[in-house]
Amino acid sequence: MTDLAIVVVGYDRPHSLSRLLDSLNRVAFDGRRVPLIISLDRSGNEAVTRVAESFTWNHGDKTVRTFPQRLGLKQHILTCGDLTRDFENLVVLEDDLYVSQNLYRFAVQAIEFYRDDDRVAGIALYTHLWNVACHRPFLPLDDPSDGFFMQYACSWGQIWSREKWRRFMDWHRQHDDDFHPDPAIPPYVAQWSDHSWLKHHIRYCIETGRFFLYPRVGLSTNFSDRGQHNAGQENGYQIPLQEPYAKAYRFPALDDSRAVYDAFFESMTLGEALGIDPGELCVDLYGLKGNREGRRYWLTLEPAAFKILKSFDLAFRPQEANILHGAPGEAIKLYDTSVRSASRVPFPGDLRDALVKYDVRNISYKDLLRYSLRFLAMRLKTKVARKGRPG
Repeated sequence: MTDLAIVVVGYDRPHSLSRLLDSLNRVAFDGRRVPLIISLDRSGNEAVTRVAESFTWNHGDKTVRTFPQRLGLKQHILTCGDLTRDFENLVVLEDDLYVSQNLYRFAVQAIEFYRDDDRVAGIALYTHLWNVACHRPFLPLDDPSDGFFMQYACSWGQIWSREKWRRFMDWHRQHDDDFHPDPAIPPYVAQWSDHSWLKHHIRYCIETGRFFLYPRVGLSTNFSDRGQHNAGQENGYQIPLQEPYAKAYRFPALDDSRAVYDAFFESMTLGEALGIDPGELCVDLYGLKGNREGRRYWLTLEPAAFKILKSFDLAFRPQEANILHGAPGEAIKLYDTSVRSASRVPFPGDLRDALVKYDVRNISYKDLLRYSLRFLAMRLKTKVARKGRPG
């Protein structure tokens, strides 16, 4: 039987905590008893402690742990990960999440499948439908499996094993104060505050060649409730949850999967389709890299004055399918950056218009105008609220 505990991370959101705990009580544990640890950072909000202590856990032992002083999110998460000293595997959930009733079934099967693969640094319960860096849709390539890989650690529901957590912490103790610029690390990740544990885990995956396994259909979803690191609630990160059913999951082996992505949400397997050594190819379909690593071949929608070797349409979904199907067109370019070209560089606004049409698909002019005005008003309100906070 898999040695597994569930850790719920809370701070000052009693409603969020209660909602998550109620969803956990509905999980199908198939008669197994599973320990629950509710870990509360010090916030001064006694309502959070009352929710935790009054909650009845129907599936095993419950422990509520508190701290005499505030740890902050990064240190709190690290102390939770260190509970792997007591349990072989941990499911870690922040309080603004909500989970599928299939969580336990997925967890025990995924843990067993990837137990001996050192390249898998963790198992995600959430799955991304958006590239969080540029607010564009993300969709992994389809295959017969129930998962895909990303060099992007997950903080919205994740599973760590004792050995995988130990390897990360050994690395982290050597690199915690040395977060230097690196072209392989997305700039927005590098700019996250020192209170983020996630930036370090993402860097760990990149620098050591490791990945998170992500489910194709989520086992957790994110309410993005207002909190310490979130100015206001939004539903942009809500995703479909797996419905409850008995299932034998089909997990992919890393060496066999085509659905493998880097920290920029870019495919790492297109080199074969293009006949190019992956070490010489920059895949930049979201336009976030700018070929910062100086690779000879650059696959992008961005206009550039280099020799065009091939070009493709922006029609198939996901974006990389246009290359795999050889869709003829002028939207996606494969440049040879060793050869300058005097060809006309398209106006960037043309690219932006094409992306909006591709991403949004369809919207009425009336709805577009109304939403634009509401969005501007919401952003202005958020800016004013941030300026008004004490430093």
